[in-house]
Amino acid sequence: MLQFSCVVRNADDVALCIRRFREEMPKKYKGLLISIFTVKSDPKKILSLAQKFGKAFPSAVIAGSMTTDVIHNGGVRVNAAVVGFSVFRSSEVRVAAFDNVDTLTEDGKKFCARAKRMKHLAAVGIFATLHAVDIQPFLDRLAPLNDTVVIFGGGANTLENAPACVFTKNEIIEEGLVAILFSGPDLHVHASLNFGWKPLGREFVITKMDGNHVVTEIDHQPAAHIYEQYLGVPKDKHFARDTLAFPVFVRRGNSYVARHTVDCRKDGALLFIADLHEGETIRLSYGDPAGMIEDAKAGYTDMAMFRPEGLLILSCYAHRMFLHGDVKFELAPAREIAPSFGYYTYGEIFRFSENIGIHNMMLLTVGFREGAKPSSPLPVRGEMPTRLKDSLLIVDRLVRFISATTAELDRMARMDRLTQIANRGETESVLKQGITFAQSNAMPLSVIMLDIDDFKKINDTYGHDVGDRVLVETAKVLSAHVRLGDTVGRWGGEEFLMVLLETDEKKAVQIAENIREAIAALHVLPRGKGFTASFGVARLAPRETFDAFYQRVDGALYRAKHNGKNCVCLDE
Repeated sequence: MLQFSCVVRNADDVALCIRRFREEMPKKYKGLLISIFTVKSDPKKILSLAQKFGKAFPSAVIAGSMTTDVIHNGGVRVNAAVVGFSVFRSSEVRVAAFDNVDTLTEDGKKFCARAKRMKHLAAVGIFATLHAVDIQPFLDRLAPLNDTVVIFGGGANTLENAPACVFTKNEIIEEGLVAILFSGPDLHVHASLNFGWKPLGREFVITKMDGNHVVTEIDHQPAAHIYEQYLGVPKDKHFARDTLAFPVFVRRGNSYVARHTVDCRKDGALLFIADLHEGETIRLSYGDPAGMIEDAKAGYTDMAMFRPEGLLILSCYAHRMFLHGDVKFELAPAREIAPSFGYYTYGEIFRFSENIGIHNMMLLTVGFREGAKPSSPLPVRGEMPTRLKDSLLIVDRLVRFISATTAELDRMARMDRLTQIANRGETESVLKQGITFAQSNAMPLSVIMLDIDDFKKINDTYGHDVGDRVLVETAKVLSAHVRLGDTVGRWGGEEFLMVLLETDEKKAVQIAENIREAIAALHVLPRGKGFTASFGVARLAPRETFDAFYQRVDGALYRAKHNGKNCVCLDE
């Protein structure tokens, strides 16, 4: 594969670019993709530009997008277009355009069927007008494609009031998408994602929506309230700009995806680029400039191991706006890896396993290579800053403070203040996750519930200070017997709970007996007196619910209490 790119600003640059590529291009090749990313907003001028390259190279596939700024060989170019030539020795490139918003579901199904018929399909690239149309129905239909197929893309972007568009050699699309198919027996495609935003503050719940892109209420209040109350951002014409560094994180499974607000209605409803759903859990987040640059370097290091022959960089415009001049540090390492070009996007498209979705706030790097990679990876040093610009330096210090504070608050929210072990909420959450994991993987899971015997009498006789010391010492014993992957928490009052992953009932009973003996050996009461505890043990049954499981272990503890205390009872 050969990749060549040039920056054009006028007709002379176009002629020079065509001449230079003719000098570079190999005599024989199978596929030629010309990618054009331009800041021009006039559709006629954009189509004219695409047709000039189409006339010069009739066999080429041409696809492109409007953008705010372009990326070229590790740097940003303003008020220009970048033209990238991707020449494939043994691979094919095909393009399809879709401009009917009413048929995107059926179009996606037909496109997927076409893609599945192609031999050696390696990747699908998509340029779309994400601001104007919801293409998720199209993306959903691509899920049946083999999970080795890399799916990537970006949204058209513009700073002007003109509609952003995508295009091919002969067509301008203001509502729709262009999809590119890459296939070949020796074609390898690798994608690397970088982020740089971190969660901030507590979680909220989306309680009302208007469609999939407009959130009307969060925690039963107007959605914009979270920005007004926690960040002091008013509902005015600058709302999208003022919230750029503070996107919303949406919990999806065990991770978060970012969603950037693009507008705020007078009624406080928030408009987003990508999908959200009623009942989902969200958090505010904040930009970490040093984190973005470090994440980018890690991504380039990963890409260097792949040894690409060409790179396509799709970066969220938020990176450009947030980092300003320091964005060069985020892009510069690409120079050490391979020729690169790209553009700033309005939303990024990427595939995680079978989930193909629209994301925000990402830097997406896609590497292409034909044939086997060289045996040794490329070293990536990167042009790392010794000092961020003063404005970002202040932000970086605030980020460090917020990060440390948020981590401490998060730890405190999950911790029982007296015993310094997990509290009831955290323990219950771990148990529910453990039940799901154990049932999904057909693994054993057991629970130990214990209650300190005659605890009220201890408090009444010796005072609450002694009672607190009993609780603390009990927690220390439990923590000493916990294994990697297990969780011990205070369930409430004098009750404690242990969640034991990959543990059958026989092993759990033995652990409970060991703890019972260790507690009985403590002498923390006045005059060297000790205390005891009673234990209930149960193993999770197949397809058992959380409530049913809890009732069984609670019943086992009840029997231990009524069997004389200071003993272990197993619910069978």
